[in-house]
Amino acid sequence: MKNVTETIIRVIAGYLDKDESEFKATDTFAEIGLDSLDIMELVMQLQEELDCKIELSQDITSIEKLAEYIEKQ
Repeated sequence: MKNVTETIIRVIAGYLDKDESEFKATDTFAEIGLDSLDIMELVMQLQEELDCKIELSQDITSIEKLAEYIEKQ
C-alpha cells in the first residue's frame, strides 16, 4: 500500500504545486483544500498512472482510504 499512497501523495503535491512532505496519508481531501472538480482531475491522473479504474464514493474521503480502495482493485 505504501507505493500507492506515495503515488497519490506525489500526484496531489504536483497538482497543487506543493512539496510531498506537506501531506500525510491520513489527510482528508477537504483538509488539503480539494473540491470535487480537483478530485475528479486527480482521479483521472491516478487511473492513468496506476493503470486502474477508480469509482469514487462518499466513503473515500482521504488519501489513506483512496489507497485502500485502489489496493483492493
